[in-house]
Amino acid sequence: MNDAVRSAARVLDLLEYFASTEEGVALTTVSTIFAMPKSSTLALLRTLLSRGYLERDDHNLYRLNPAFRSGGFGWNGDLGARLTAIAKPAMDDLCVEVGETVVLSVFTDDGQFRTVAKSLAQTVVRYDLEIDKSYPAYCGAMGRAMLACLPREKRDALLALWPLEQRTPYALSDLARINEKIDQAAIEGVAIVEEEFALDGVGIAMPICDAGGVPIAALDVGCVASRYPAKRDKILAAMRACIDRLPPPFGALTPAAPSTSPSPRESA
Repeated sequence: MNDAVRSAARVLDLLEYFASTEEGVALTTVSTIFAMPKSSTLALLRTLLSRGYLERDDHNLYRLNPAFRSGGFGWNGDLGARLTAIAKPAMDDLCVEVGETVVLSVFTDDGQFRTVAKSLAQTVVRYDLEIDKSYPAYCGAMGRAMLACLPREKRDALLALWPLEQRTPYALSDLARINEKIDQAAIEGVAIVEEEFALDGVGIAMPICDAGGVPIAALDVGCVASRYPAKRDKILAAMRACIDRLPPPFGALTPAAPSTSPSPRESA
């Protein structure tokens, strides 16, 4: 058995072991069970941790990410479930870097985006969204970012499923204007919604596509409106770097990096 095959086998052994126990396991325990040097064991655990397969608590105990415990490690065709687990470490880092809340949503077949994970900013005033709640794609940055990746006929069909409602006084209610914003997102690789979805909140979202270029999710930084102008360029650069960290089939086929030039409020 060559080194590459041996390493792959070790990774599978580790995943199967962590799947067999719900208890947190220390580095020393794993090293002893698999008769590996601590340095080699730590390297493998760090790799699985960075890819989202494992979690590590405050006591430095490792356990399988719960998202992979259901549905056979998430390798059951549900890319959204797998992405949720893999993306969380990168989301946490992004949240700390920009000082704003980070949200992940997936695209639904009926033209909505459904929130599946978030990393909350550690500030008194912050943006927040309820998890596992769905919203029509037209009204938020995450939905528009994913709609921007679709052929126009598919986009139009999904937009037709939902009546256009104004969530705030700044929200667009004209379909032509909404399509202009989606077209802009397709060109720039980012959808920005300023106080249309929620007052005093700015959503900055980028799509995440599968290997065929089909949007399956969107990454969003929810920024308090008063902090957005000074943070805009930093947020855009950090989001692109975050998505680029995702392993195949995620991240590689998202649109090109957007311009960082200032933009006016996207309001009606």
